Amino acid sequence: MRISLFLWPALVLSVIAVAGISATSSLNSLAIAASALFFFYPDKVASWCLALAMAIFAFTLPHLPALLAASTLLLLPALSLWFNPDRHPHVKLLLGAVMVAMFAGMMALQSEAKLGGSPTTLALQTLALMGLWLAIRYWPGYQPPHRGAWLLLPVLVAVSGWPAALWSATTVMVIWLLQWVGFTPQFARSRHLALHLIPSMPFLVITWLTPGQLTLSLLVAWATMLAAIWVGEYLLLEEPDDQ
Repeated sequence: MRISLFLWPALVLSVIAVAGISATSSLNSLAIAASALFFFYPDKVASWCLALAMAIFAFTLPHLPALLAASTLLLLPALSLWFNPDRHPHVKLLLGAVMVAMFAGMMALQSEAKLGGSPTTLALQTLALMGLWLAIRYWPGYQPPHRGAWLLLPVLVAVSGWPAALWSATTVMVIWLLQWVGFTPQFARSRHLALHLIPSMPFLVITWLTPGQLTLSLLVAWATMLAAIWVGEYLLLEEPDDQ
């Protein structure tokens, strides 16, 4: 039985593990930033984008509710659609308007103390997601994690506790498995699907584990962004037939 048969199940389970730890444990900034060191290649621009994004995440994630942070992951598929050169500008404008409105609405609710965190932190989280998307877009082929970086895990266990170390390890697994899915020939087409499905999973997992974090306003914002992304994707798929 080929190892490729286990790639998707392993990726899904790793994402669930990351979301589950985020929901039930306090994230440590050191554990978040350490994840980028596993894939840091100084001569690769994408590595710097990933390192910068994870450094900002190290600051923002401990100060945002886990469910709110998970809802912002939908920015990744939105950016993928927005910057696709084959996409119709009207669809891009509609999608962009929805995303800007939802993020502005969440920041307004934070200003009124109806959502946790601060608008500044959420703005930095958005910047980090843009850096993460740039790293995904310009990732230079398969880049395995540094072997020596695994020595960081015992240090994280000693300094931050095993949940933080486990979060870092599972995040590394997600990045590693995403590369396998994207660059293994029989899974090359799955990269687009993964970019649209994986970002929505943490929100569902955290909602299931800690339903007390879910508010009606946050659910409406997340569902609206998800609907806009999938409607935009459907319209873009239909464009070739219309032409």
